[in-house]
Amino acid sequence: MTHLKLLLAVGALAAAAGTRASDAPPIEVGGRRQLFLDQLFMAEARGVALRPHQPRKTGEQTIATDRAWERGGLGPYSSVLWHEGKYHLWYHAMDEKLWHTSPVAGSICYATSGDGITWRKPDLGLVAYHGDRRNNIVVGHGAAGYRLGQDGMMVFVDPNAPPGERLRMVQRFNATGDGKSEGVNLLSSGDGIHWKPTHERVLTYRPEVKGHHLDSQNVLFWDEARQKYVAFVRRNLKDAENQGRAIARGESDRLGGFPVTQDLPVVFAPDAPDPVHGGVSVVDYYNSGALRYPWAERAYFLFPQAYYHYTRKLREYAQDAPTNAGPIDTQFAASRDGLKWERYDRRPFVRVGLKGEFDDHSARMIYGLVPDRAGREIYFYYRASDWLHGWDRDERNRALLTKTGVGAERDVAVISRLVLRRDGFVSVTAGHEGGEFTTPPLKHTGRRLQLNIDTSAIGIARVACLTADGRPIAGFGLEDCDILHTANEVNRVVTWRGSPALPATAAGVIRLRIALRDADLYAFQFTAE
Repeated sequence: MTHLKLLLAVGALAAAAGTRASDAPPIEVGGRRQLFLDQLFMAEARGVALRPHQPRKTGEQTIATDRAWERGGLGPYSSVLWHEGKYHLWYHAMDEKLWHTSPVAGSICYATSGDGITWRKPDLGLVAYHGDRRNNIVVGHGAAGYRLGQDGMMVFVDPNAPPGERLRMVQRFNATGDGKSEGVNLLSSGDGIHWKPTHERVLTYRPEVKGHHLDSQNVLFWDEARQKYVAFVRRNLKDAENQGRAIARGESDRLGGFPVTQDLPVVFAPDAPDPVHGGVSVVDYYNSGALRYPWAERAYFLFPQAYYHYTRKLREYAQDAPTNAGPIDTQFAASRDGLKWERYDRRPFVRVGLKGEFDDHSARMIYGLVPDRAGREIYFYYRASDWLHGWDRDERNRALLTKTGVGAERDVAVISRLVLRRDGFVSVTAGHEGGEFTTPPLKHTGRRLQLNIDTSAIGIARVACLTADGRPIAGFGLEDCDILHTANEVNRVVTWRGSPALPATAAGVIRLRIALRDADLYAFQFTAE
């Protein structure tokens, strides 16, 4: 939805919402953090819009290919996690440049960090690589009993698992060794270093001619809100002329028990606004990156990777097109339930870089996000490369892509860090002319109100408290609110005539009227202190 359409949609709500908002049951927010992802907290509004934000690239080469078992490049099916006070990174590496030539050239490697910025590759000694045990390989080249190729994985914490299996690695390697499995399997670990196979074929598909289902970074995690395991997997659409990569979703009360992939509903796929050449869609969506945001309520995010196909519809490839090749960037969508997704303005979340930079042809986020040590920012990581999808396929592709000016000049792939403010995915924004919105009735358990807000230099904000039926509360009007200015904070406390105390209302139910000017509001929370 564009900003203009959203403004119109929110404006349309304003005319009728005033009398109906108090009739609906209040939204239970308790003392939990709330994000602005949609119109849930905007019963009445004027002059405001939802604005998606992008993370800042650091330009760092967080993980570079400086080891022999990484010389073929790093894969996008990697995973980062903050767990038990430590930063963990599992990344996929290849020791051959042409990934399709060997089903045993890959490995899953481990790195750790004290701050999420500087990472260490420990010598683990789990397996000998060309006779030398000084390496950080945890799966592959014989480690954990596996040999694998160009497939990676993702890792999640399973709160239902015994301590020695609390970490689950979701992957498609055969439990017996070489090649790919026809389904998704799990390895488990207590420390993230020593892995063992524990679950086979927790996700499967029916064989068919088109195939390629689950050929991606399939995501699985325990959803505390739904009390189920939730999976986001690759499903191919039969009516697509290309592979028709799409994202399907399923859930189960156990590890396994999911319907076969073809029977899972698609929740994200190419649609009418996406590019079409000669009547044929030229966009697929790879890895979902789906996760439930851990630091706020009812917030799910997708980071699908948009893949633009080079086909014979392009003049430079009319005579001979590369096989399955093209650039990839990372997109963004948000949801309250993991089922219905808002795509906002469809601008990339992580763009490809300028020509000549290490990410000028591919910007693919790896799985996961982690907090910084100060609690003010979030770190993401992405596989950045100057080579296209398909560059690593064979020498024919390399020759065709180089001839048309999109070859990899440095032939580099690294993992690089991204930074976003805490909760900073979407904001309610107002321009210089100002705007405001009023929430539905909110049932809370707090004594004060905190905002994640950015006014920059000349922006301002004020908050009024209303009764459940929309009547002003004496002493808590906009004119009573101390102006929020010079505020770029993730936990700014609102005060009224110098006091942060909220009004005492029946059953702890109030509505908020928030006025903004040249400001972005990301989140709110009622807190005890």
